[in-house]
Amino acid sequence: MPSGLNMKSLMDTPRPPHHRSNLPNAVRAAARAILDEAGPDAVRLREAARRVGVSATAAYRHFANKEALLASVAAEGFRELAAAMERGAAGSDPLGGVGLAYFDFALQKRGLFRLMFGPILVERAKCPELNEAAGAVFGLLQRVAVSDDDWPCEDDVAGMAAWGLVMACSAASSPDVHKEVQRTRFSSKRPHSHK
Repeated sequence: MPSGLNMKSLMDTPRPPHHRSNLPNAVRAAARAILDEAGPDAVRLREAARRVGVSATAAYRHFANKEALLASVAAEGFRELAAAMERGAAGSDPLGGVGLAYFDFALQKRGLFRLMFGPILVERAKCPELNEAAGAVFGLLQRVAVSDDDWPCEDDVAGMAAWGLVMACSAASSPDVHKEVQRTRFSSKRPHSHK
């Protein structure tokens, strides 16, 4: 045991009380902290429970396993991303606003973003909550992209390439790239499809 620590002091450490209905939120918050610190592979249900100050058994009452916890955290992230994208779509350049909201989300919530768009996304059909939340984000993106008559998404290779660039920059989450995007604020003019 490290010097300065003894079993009695560890046992006497006060733990915050958690009402049963708040425990899932507290465990999700702990999992998100672990995501930010070390990424999705480091998240463990037992560790999240320990950080909250409850037994693993208490956490398992709300999440069947690590995958269920990660799916719940990812669903929460998709709901937050959808809300940010909705706010971005409300401006004068809906698609540009959605792209910047997506990019900002990726930059500000790196661990969560990696979880959301990692392997768990492929398995989302196994978790209705995650599938619904992810579907709302993709539906919003499609609605914003297709609603602009000047930019038919399916036929516009340059437009799709531009959106791919936003996604790639978001995945990289580089603060330098983010500063450049904020500085230049890409023109709201998008290329027209040539049929």
